[in-house]
Amino acid sequence: MNNRSYKEFSQIYDILMNDIDYEKWTSFITEKIEGSKVLEAACGTGNITRLLADKNFKVTAFDLSQDMLMRAYEKLGRNKKVKLLNMDMTEFKIDDKFDAAICCCDGVNYINKKELKEFFQNIYNHLDNNSRFIFDFSTQYKYETMFNDTYVYDDGEIFYVWENLHDESDDTVNMEINFFIKDASDKYNRINEIQTQYIHKSEEMVSLLNEIGFKKIKIYDDYNNEQINDNSLRAVFVCEKGN
Repeated sequence: MNNRSYKEFSQIYDILMNDIDYEKWTSFITEKIEGSKVLEAACGTGNITRLLADKNFKVTAFDLSQDMLMRAYEKLGRNKKVKLLNMDMTEFKIDDKFDAAICCCDGVNYINKKELKEFFQNIYNHLDNNSRFIFDFSTQYKYETMFNDTYVYDDGEIFYVWENLHDESDDTVNMEINFFIKDASDKYNRINEIQTQYIHKSEEMVSLLNEIGFKKIKIYDDYNNEQINDNSLRAVFVCEKGN
C-alpha cells in the first residue's frame, strides 16, 4: 500500500467528495447492522464516523494517513463514542471484537488483490459471530466509462485538472490531479496528487469472501436497496461472519 503522506490531499478531500450523500450512506449501513460496536476501516476525514457516533454507535475508526485523521479529529472533537487509530488496512490489530465492520468511499480500490485477501481475513478475525461486514468499491464499469478522460473543474475558488491512465495489464488506474486553490490574496496554490487505484471484479470479491468464511453475501447498487446491475458505478457488499 502507498505509505506516502496525504497531508496536502487531506486539505481538499472533502471538497472532492462533496457530492456524496453521507446521511443516506449511514442510514443504509445502520439498517443492515445490529449491535453498537462498529469497526471502520479507511475512515478518511471521519464523515461517516461522525454520523454513526451521532446515532449512538461506538466507533473504532482507523486510517493510514495521520493527516486524514487530524481532519477527523477536527470534526469529532473529544467524542467519547469514537476512537481514532493510525493503522494500515492489511496489518491492523485491535484487542477487541466488533458487532459490525465497514469500509466506505472506495477504500478497497486502494489495495491490490493480495492485500485485499489479507484485509478481508483481518476484518473477519475482528468480528463477533453473526456480525456484518459492509464495504463498497468503484466498479469496473465505472473505471471503463468514467476514468478514460481528462476532467477540468472550476468554481472560482478551486480549479483542478484530473487525468487518468488505465493500465489494463494489471487492472490499475493511475490518477494525477493538479489542484489550484485560491488563497486570501487571490493567488492560487498548487497541490499535486498522484494515486493508484485497483480495479476489482465482484465475482472475485465473492470468491475471496467465501474462502475466508463470510456468508449470505448480497451486492447492492450503490447505497440503495436495489440489486447491483451492469451499469452500477459503485458496488456495496453486505455479508455476515457465520458461526
